[in-house]
Amino acid sequence: MGEVRADGPMDVEGFLAIAREVFAPLYPYYADQFLRESGLRRGVCLDIGCGGGDLGLAVAGRSAMRAVLLDHAPAMLKAAARCARERGLARRALVLAGDACALPLADASADLIVSRGSVMFWKDLPRAFAEVRRALAPHGRAYLGGGLGTPQMREAICRQMASRDPRWASGSPPPPRPGTDPGAHEKALRAAGVTDYRIEREDTGHWIVIGV
Repeated sequence: MGEVRADGPMDVEGFLAIAREVFAPLYPYYADQFLRESGLRRGVCLDIGCGGGDLGLAVAGRSAMRAVLLDHAPAMLKAAARCARERGLARRALVLAGDACALPLADASADLIVSRGSVMFWKDLPRAFAEVRRALAPHGRAYLGGGLGTPQMREAICRQMASRDPRWASGSPPPPRPGTDPGAHEKALRAAGVTDYRIEREDTGHWIVIGV
């Protein structure tokens, strides 16, 4: 979702406002990228730490996939369900309470798994990565991490965020939280026994791609 979770210092409505007003261009951008790279058009897309459901619903809106919008916060699930209705996707979207470290899905049941901006809050990375691999279908693909899209998107987001959050005042995102760098993620992936992965670096983040 975004860079700050609603269970932190930001209220739910404030979090959702930033997602919809500032980060909004990112969701269709990354949805198109993931669909294009994976070649997937049908099946189940699981959005972990979905927040208001923007990324998972962007995937569903650009394909024939069904979206499972998973979050541990009831207020976020309520917002995601509302967003699905507003976009006419309620029949192809399921909101589901759960945690990345214990996904309430059967083995090999998700064709595409996405998560933007929530990996840094996962409490047990090896366990969560193992859960993602367990739930991912044999032909599936997972994209976990974060980024700020194109240079133009990044510039606009940093400018807007600087007026809302002093940590962005330098014109760039705040430093990543300790333990969320690519090296730490690679270590956690190996500890989870995940071998079919790559890490794609961007100027302002990186994506863990599983199922390569």
